[in-house]
Amino acid sequence: MATTVFKRNEIILLLGAGASVEAGIPDSDKMVREIENLVSGNDGKWSVFRDLYRYIRSSIFYADGLDGIFGDNVPFNIERLVNVLGELRKKERHTLYPFVGSWNPKLQDVAGAEFENVHKFQSEIIHILRDQWVALPEREKASYYEGLLRFQREYEYPLRVFSLNYDLCVEETCGREKVQRGFSERVWDWRLFDETSDDPGPLLLYKLHGSMDWYFNEEDRVTYSDSPSTISDEKIALIFGTSYKLQYVDPFLFLAYELRRWTLDAARVIVCVGYGFNDDHINRILQQALRQDCTRKLLAVVGPNNDVAVAEKRISAQLGTQEGQIVAKVCGAKEFLHNALTIASLSELFPDEEDLIPELPDSSEI
Repeated sequence: MATTVFKRNEIILLLGAGASVEAGIPDSDKMVREIENLVSGNDGKWSVFRDLYRYIRSSIFYADGLDGIFGDNVPFNIERLVNVLGELRKKERHTLYPFVGSWNPKLQDVAGAEFENVHKFQSEIIHILRDQWVALPEREKASYYEGLLRFQREYEYPLRVFSLNYDLCVEETCGREKVQRGFSERVWDWRLFDETSDDPGPLLLYKLHGSMDWYFNEEDRVTYSDSPSTISDEKIALIFGTSYKLQYVDPFLFLAYELRRWTLDAARVIVCVGYGFNDDHINRILQQALRQDCTRKLLAVVGPNNDVAVAEKRISAQLGTQEGQIVAKVCGAKEFLHNALTIASLSELFPDEEDLIPELPDSSEI
C-alpha cells in the first residue's frame, strides 16, 4: 500500500504556549499565577496593584459564572488579564462608555482617579513578560525546535508555521536566515509570504500575536529591534486576549487571514503543538476549516499528562467536529518535534491510498 503523499501547503503547523514550556518559558496560566504571587507579596512595586488585581480577577470569574462557567473552567490567564487592563485604560473612550451610567465605585477606588494604576499595572506586566518570561534563558533548551527544519527537509516544500507565542524560539534555534518572518530591510512586508516570492525560505513563520522584538515605528509600520528590552510598552507590537485579532493594521489582520486561508484551502492536516484550545477566535478558524472538509484532520499534541480519549472528546466538543477528525497525541513538544513529527506518522492519520500503478505479478509465478 502506498504512503500518503502530501503536496505543497497540505501540512500546517500551529504552535501554542505549551510548545515553549520545555525551553524554560512559562505558559500563560503560569504567568498569571506568578503575577498573583507578586501582587500578594511584599514587593512595593507590585503590592500596590493587589486590590486592582483582585477586583479584576473577581469580576472575570463573576462574569463567567453568569454564563455557567465556574472554578477551573474559567479561562483566566495572562492574556485575558492584560486585555481587560487594556480595555479599562480606554476609560471614557471605550465604545460602551456612553451606555454606562457610571463606573463601579470600587473600580474607581482601586484604579485611581484617572485610572493611573491600570496603566502602570499593564506596563509592569508587559515589562516582566518581555524582559524575563519570554526571553530565551538558554538557547540550548530550545534546540528541539530544530525539528521543524528536519521535518521541512523531509516534506520538501516550504513549511507554514503559525505561532501564538511571543518568544523567539523558532528564530533563534532554526536561524533567522532560514525563517521568513515578513520583514524587508526591517520593515514589515506581507508580500514576502506570497507563493510567488522568489525565495520564501524553508520556514514561513506567522506570529499571530506579535513578537517580543516587534514594535511600531514613527510611521506606524511594524519593525523589529535587536534589543527588545529597549522597546517602549506604548510601541510594542503584541496582541493580548481574543478581542483584537482583527486589528486594521498590518501585520495582525494579514496574519489572521493567512491562518484562515491556509487551513481552509489546501490543508489536509493541521498539527497543533502545545495549543490549549482556549482562544475562541482561533478555535472558530479551525472549526470552519474542519467543517468545510470532513476528510481534513487535526493532530493535537496535548502533553504527557493527558488521556488520549478524554483530550479527543474535549477538543472535538470545543470545535464541533465530526468523529475521527481530531487525533490527540500524548507527547511533550520536545519529543514530538525531535522524533515524532514525520511524514510517515502524519500518513497514518489517513486511510491507505491505492497505488496509482498496480503491482505486476512476479514473473516466476506465471
